Amino acid sequence: MKSWLLPIIPAILFCAIGYSVSMAQSVENSANPTLIVKAPPETIIWVGSLRYGVIPENGEVAIKNLSSGSHTVRARLKGRREIRRKINLEGAAVSTLEFDFPEAATKAELSFQTAEELREKGAHAEAIKEYRAAIKLHARGFPAARIGLARSLMSNEQYARAVAEARLAARELGGVFPEAYTVIANTKRTQGLYDDAILNYSKALEQARGFSPEAHTGIALAYQDRGLTEDAIKHLRLAVSQANDTEPIIYFLLGSALEREFLTKEAVEAYEKYLQLDPKSSQAAALRSVLKQLRREIR
Repeated sequence: MKSWLLPIIPAILFCAIGYSVSMAQSVENSANPTLIVKAPPETIIWVGSLRYGVIPENGEVAIKNLSSGSHTVRARLKGRREIRRKINLEGAAVSTLEFDFPEAATKAELSFQTAEELREKGAHAEAIKEYRAAIKLHARGFPAARIGLARSLMSNEQYARAVAEARLAARELGGVFPEAYTVIANTKRTQGLYDDAILNYSKALEQARGFSPEAHTGIALAYQDRGLTEDAIKHLRLAVSQANDTEPIIYFLLGSALEREFLTKEAVEAYEKYLQLDPKSSQAAALRSVLKQLRREIR
């Protein structure tokens, strides 16, 4: 899906769809490892489960604030076979990884890539057709395509089919697939089935060993819908800490939750971070007006 899509967020907050922060960051003054990725322009990069965006025209980006240790980097360029590589990052060192995509994508992969592009544009009906073509063309299971299909089905309000595809995706991976349970939870929450949603978000987090910004955000929204704002704030804070600024909308959600609890100073900090990361969002102008009022309250 885009980065990790949050289809569970109300329509007014949907500016997050397809958003990934710019990776072209300075490598200076970072106490954490920095990864420089070199690849053809338009290559999409993931580190672990987090999508860091698209390689710009200069063919190079720097990803900051990664943790030390082993990371899996995934690179996708339309029409070419997707590549995964592992790299070990240490201390405050700067490491470089290059991708050149020697192999053409199979027909199944090309349908999958097309479906992903269509879903990012909100063209879910067309995406559904391409996902199904990808699954049909793939000789074995294709859990990534099934998850994309489930997300588009949910967006088209085909909830039972969305859950069915997510369950099939999990089955194809032996039942261990945190994203599948997150998608199921997203679907249940969209239907107002909060207990089922919380149960599946919890299962996703258990399988992911607690690391899933999307699941933390989703369960926070489920708790918020139940009026459990303290629990919502706890999970939004975890989502913010794990997402490494790849999803600015989480700061907006955190700011909103903090504001409702009259934690005004912290709300201002969260809103300011959101505007720093996504200054041209559709609600930026309105939020700047809100911030003026909140700052006056602090004084």
